Amino acid sequence: MKSAFSFACLFILVPFFIIAQEAKEIKFVPDTMTLTGEQKVLQGEYVETTLKNLSVVRLFKTKDNHYYIRFMVTTNFYFDKVDMLEIRSGNKSYYAENTKQFKVSKTIGLFIAEIPKNYIAQLKDEGITSIVFGKAETDFTRQDASQVKKIARYFHESIAPKK
Repeated sequence: MKSAFSFACLFILVPFFIIAQEAKEIKFVPDTMTLTGEQKVLQGEYVETTLKNLSVVRLFKTKDNHYYIRFMVTTNFYFDKVDMLEIRSGNKSYYAENTKQFKVSKTIGLFIAEIPKNYIAQLKDEGITSIVFGKAETDFTRQDASQVKKIARYFHESIAPKK
């Protein structure tokens, strides 16, 4: 009888845990970020999302109101190469010149680029549709673009002037 009750509770409670995990709350995490290459440590806070291919997009806000985007990528590796990083968002792009892809591990690369405040507004509307580094383009799925939109919207609300 106890096992039947436990089994029934399992089927009732598991969907609630799954829903709670899917409705993950977005919130800022206080942290530091090292500008690799310059060995400069920035104080601030970030929001991030993990994409379908396990790449991570992080939006970082420094204490002195500078904004950075950080990509931990799992495809198209060009470790230690310096080139133009193009971040495509719908029909608009942001170009980060002289960006270097750093090697985190043999399966993870890292890009960090400072972005202007107005491009964050573009990200909240369109998300990221792809990034281009050198000759390699990494497309984002619609689901990935939607996830980036969510964190960018939250990020933008925190930096936009209050009305």
